[in-house]
Amino acid sequence: MPKSPTEPDINQHPDYDNPYPLKRLFRRRVLPLFLLLAAAFCAVAGWGGTQLMQSVYMEFAARRALIIDRAMSSDAPGAWAELAKGALPSAVYATPAGQQLLAALGDEESELSLSRLKIYGQGGMIVYSSEANLIGTTDASPAFLKAMEDDARSLVRKYGVGGIDLYELYVPIHTLAGGRLVFELYEPVGILDTLLLRVGAPAVAVPLVFLVLLGFATNGLVLRAQGDIDWRTTQLARLRHELERFVSRSTIDATRQSVESRSIESRKIECTLLMSDIRDFTAYSEETPPEEVVEFLNRVMSVQVAAISEFGGDVDKMIGDAVLARFDGPGRECRAIDAAARLLADLGRLELPRGVGVGIFSGPVISGAIGPADRQDFTVIGDSVNVAARLCSAAKAGELVVDVETALSAGGKIMQPEELSVKGRRQVLHVERRKIT
Repeated sequence: MPKSPTEPDINQHPDYDNPYPLKRLFRRRVLPLFLLLAAAFCAVAGWGGTQLMQSVYMEFAARRALIIDRAMSSDAPGAWAELAKGALPSAVYATPAGQQLLAALGDEESELSLSRLKIYGQGGMIVYSSEANLIGTTDASPAFLKAMEDDARSLVRKYGVGGIDLYELYVPIHTLAGGRLVFELYEPVGILDTLLLRVGAPAVAVPLVFLVLLGFATNGLVLRAQGDIDWRTTQLARLRHELERFVSRSTIDATRQSVESRSIESRKIECTLLMSDIRDFTAYSEETPPEEVVEFLNRVMSVQVAAISEFGGDVDKMIGDAVLARFDGPGRECRAIDAAARLLADLGRLELPRGVGVGIFSGPVISGAIGPADRQDFTVIGDSVNVAARLCSAAKAGELVVDVETALSAGGKIMQPEELSVKGRRQVLHVERRKIT
C-alpha cells in the first residue's frame, strides 16, 4: 500500500518519540508573518492616508486658485491679463488698474482665509505676495519649475513656519485672461488632518484589531493543539514502549523498516540459536501455588534475558518456561555460548527449586511474519530451530549442549564430543555437553 503524501517517513525521522514542534514552528515562522503583515498594513494605511490628505489639500488649493483667477478676471481683467502674459509687476501696479488688482488680490486672500499667498509668473518672478517686499523678485524653486514646466501640482511640508506646520502648495493654472501662472498657497497642516484622522482611523483600526485578534486566536489554537500533540505523543510513546516489552528487538526493527511497504518480508538468514528450558517444570507447577510459580518464572526469565542482552542476543520469544533467542552478526557463536554460560552460572547461584538446561545450534532459518494479516508473529522458523530445541531437551539442569561446529566456530576446544540422535534427522549430531557451575 503506497504511503500518503502527508504521512511522515518513520525511517527518515528516528526521533519520532518527540512531538511535532507546532508551537515552536508557529512562533518562529508564522507569527513573524502576522507581525510583518500588521506592520505592512499600518505602513500602507499610513501612506495611503497621507496621500489622501495631500490630495485633498491639493484639490482645495486648486479650487482656491481658480476662484482667485475668476475674481481677478472680473474685478481687474486688464491688469490681471498683463501679469499672466509676463508684464513686470512694478509696471502693472503703477497704474490705477494695477492698484485695483493689488487691492482685489488682498481682499481675496483675506476672504479665502489664506495663511500666505504667492503668485509666480514667467521665469519664477513673483507677481504677487502676501509679503509686499517679495513682489518683483525671482524664486525659481524646484517646486515652481515642476509646476511651470510639467504643469504638475506639488506639495512641500514646512515645519515650524511662524510656530506652526504648513503645507506649501504649488498649483499651475491657465488663467481665463490667457497666460499661465503658478499659485503658491500655504495651508495649516491641522485644518483637515484631524477630520481625516477621525474618518480614517476606524477604517485602519478595525482590520488591524481583527488581525491582532486573529493572531492571538491562532496562537491560542496552536497552544491547545501543541498540548494535545504532546499528550498524544507521550501516550503513544508509553504504549509503544510497553508493547516493545512483549516483542523481540528484531520484531521492532523489522516493523520500523516495513512502514513504507506495510508488510514484513520473510528472508533466509544464518544465525545462532539459543534455547533454554526449565527442567521438570510441569511437576513443579502442579505442586506449587500459581503465585509462586509466576514469581519463580519472573526471576528465571529476568536472569536469562539480562545475560542474552548483555552479549548482543535477541529474545525471539518466551514459550511458557522456555526461551528462544537468536544471535546475529560477527562472533555470534561465541556470544551465544558466553551468554549461555553467564545465565547458567547466575541461575546456579540463586539456589532455585528447578534448574535450566540450554541448547545452542547454528544454521539457516526463515525470519519473518507468520500468521494471518490481522494477527501475526515475527519469529524464526526452520529445521535449525527444531534442532536447537532438541539439544535443549537433551541438556540436564545446569548443562549446555552445543553442536560441535558452533563450538569450533566460537574458538573452543572439543574435550568430550558425543553423538546425539535427533528426532526427525537421519544423521546423528556431534555435540559437546558442558556443565556450567
